[in-house]
Amino acid sequence: MKISDLSIQESFGGKTVLLIGGSGFIGKVWLSMLVDYIPNIKKIYILVRPSKGKEGNIRFTEMYSKCPAFLKLHQKYGNNLADLKIVEAITGDICSVKLGLNKIIQAKLIDEVDLVVNFAADLRFIAPLDQMLQTNTGGAVNISDFILSTKKAKLLHVSTCYVAGMADGLVSEKLSKNISPNGVQFSAQDEYNWGMQESLGARSRSATDKELKLIGSLRAERLGWPNTYTYTKALGEILLSQKLPRDRLCIFRPSIVESAEKYPFPGWNEDFNGTAPFIQMLSSRYRLLVAKPNHNLDIIPVDYVARGLTIAGSALLSQKHLEIYHSSTSALNPLSVALATDYICKYYKTFERKRLEGFLLPYPKTKFISPKHIFSGPSLTKIEKTVTFLLDKIKLEKNSSRILSKFGINSKIESIKRKAKAIDVIAKVYKPFIYDYNYTFKSENLMAHKVVEKEFSYNPTEINWDRYWREIHIPGLNRWCLPQLKSLSSKKKELT
Repeated sequence: MKISDLSIQESFGGKTVLLIGGSGFIGKVWLSMLVDYIPNIKKIYILVRPSKGKEGNIRFTEMYSKCPAFLKLHQKYGNNLADLKIVEAITGDICSVKLGLNKIIQAKLIDEVDLVVNFAADLRFIAPLDQMLQTNTGGAVNISDFILSTKKAKLLHVSTCYVAGMADGLVSEKLSKNISPNGVQFSAQDEYNWGMQESLGARSRSATDKELKLIGSLRAERLGWPNTYTYTKALGEILLSQKLPRDRLCIFRPSIVESAEKYPFPGWNEDFNGTAPFIQMLSSRYRLLVAKPNHNLDIIPVDYVARGLTIAGSALLSQKHLEIYHSSTSALNPLSVALATDYICKYYKTFERKRLEGFLLPYPKTKFISPKHIFSGPSLTKIEKTVTFLLDKIKLEKNSSRILSKFGINSKIESIKRKAKAIDVIAKVYKPFIYDYNYTFKSENLMAHKVVEKEFSYNPTEINWDRYWREIHIPGLNRWCLPQLKSLSSKKKELT
């Protein structure tokens, strides 16, 4: 492949960027990197949706002052966004016509913006179909309409490698426009129209969110996507490619985005949808994993993703871009499920030895199982339902109910039920990616660009997985994510 030289400073110098969804994990790191390393950029607008009666610009201003992702900027400029002259937060919503912008801001952006970067997405794997379509598909269409209304803006759209759907083996950096992952011919526009109409009909007959989730899941699986998230993201990609000319569009697909290796500092993470639940589960005594040990676990540090985005954006601004960029590691620096679980268990083993419990009763080794195993997530849920049914029968007897309460059996059963449900949810979410399909994402296009500035060099082959998991990723999750996951679990417990 021909290598093109890029100067990030030249490409972004004097340019105006509109960042949509900048309050997310990747968006904040990329914004910080952009401001920190490219001082000659002209202006960065951050579009943030309003929430709970608070305008988007206020939300982002408050977020900026507190978020550790902006540590580098706080050290240089302070933690007041108003002191960062090249950054301006604005209120908007991609689910609204003209992005929900007021007329004055809209007119300014139409004239000024050179590059739009869209991070906005509904990241839930399984959610009501209408909600997922509105953000991941309809939102992309609204952004394309905005791009076409501007004088010169180009779109760098952040998607996911997993739009590949139910695929095994090597996944190319290509856009599949008319064929679903399982080979069914379809129209993305017709699919979007059907989904919105079906959802509207379901809502009119008072369908619950649970029913809308099922409709979305069944439709996604019928066409070859493992969940509603990847299905709606794929539709968004296709519709963008149909609405925007090639010279104004570039699609960027990261795999599973995880803790920063170096920037803004080692271990920074705030993503609860990645490996955090997986690691939390394996840090306990339950170490049965529905997975195939030789399958790839494709993760990429968030600062690599941010550098990759900058390269793709530079290429798009310079008209040297390719249609699709994967930011992934499975083809360049593969990490197997077995190796990742080994790193996790070795890490927690060092703490087991320091406790009497761990010394007297050592934690078991990880065992890879099938979904039909008696102690798999789905099987545990079935057992839990049976136990609950029997317990409810016993409670009908007044004396039995008193005894159960006296010895704390009720609370123990409830704890087991919650853990069984959590294990089941984790197993269902991860199963397509580490058991059903073995993805190897081709990742050549980013490597095809030779970047002048060293701070933006991109080479995932340099990641040392042993050091990354042991010294950076797991400690980072323990610091930033796992306590919050436990806190969320405790709040759910209080509500039940």
